[in-house]
Amino acid sequence: MGGTAWKSKPSWYVVVKNDHTVHPDLERAMAKRMGATTYELESSHMPMLSQPERVIEVIRAAAKVASEATTAA
Repeated sequence: MGGTAWKSKPSWYVVVKNDHTVHPDLERAMAKRMGATTYELESSHMPMLSQPERVIEVIRAAAKVASEATTAA
């Protein structure tokens, strides 16, 4: 394994506004550094439990972009 994937591949990040584990401003800074497509949710630290439908939407959007990039190549 060489390199850091987010430096060369598209990335997505879910910022959770009510996170008490990782501050949302830190999450935003990490997402910005990654150049990630960012989604913000009114959620606590575990949005996959509290808002699974919204997390699935993000995953589907990422998969669609990846699929379109593969098809275009």
